Amino acid sequence: MAEAVRIGPDAAGGGNLEVFSPTVGRQLLERGLIDEINLHVAPVLLGDGVRLFDNPGGAPVRLALLNGDDPAREVNLRYRPLPGGQDRSA
Repeated sequence: MAEAVRIGPDAAGGGNLEVFSPTVGRQLLERGLIDEINLHVAPVLLGDGVRLFDNPGGAPVRLALLNGDDPAREVNLRYRPLPGGQDRSA
């Protein structure tokens, strides 16, 4: 991973280097190598997968909201399960 961190910014050509792996992202976050987290929430609960930030026994990571009036404010999303739990977009 150290090699990827070293060559990543050059490979991005001065642009943003994006990480799409929660396990690699967690490791980079622990090392202080993440500048910003862009989190997209979709209205579906998956039954399986990799947790976004799985660090049992680890210290909480506080985040500051970048696109709002108060950067310390929480964001509340409210969803209601669809009848039958089926994906209606298909």
